[in-house]
Amino acid sequence: MIAIEAAPGPVVLVGNEIGMGVIPIGAQVRAFVDALGRLNQDAAACCERVTLMAAGLPITLKDAP
Repeated sequence: MIAIEAAPGPVVLVGNEIGMGVIPIGAQVRAFVDALGRLNQDAAACCERVTLMAAGLPITLKDAP
């Protein structure tokens, strides 16, 4: 997250949101889903704007002040 905060210009991150559906049983899969969720939360916390895309529609989760 240090690199995002130190970036001299705009940064665009694209990631998957895999925790919104059925999570297969298995410790390794659950650990991956949890780790990706924490990464997405940490990235969102240090960004001014966060947009979720669903069915090609932008859903604003966080907007610039």
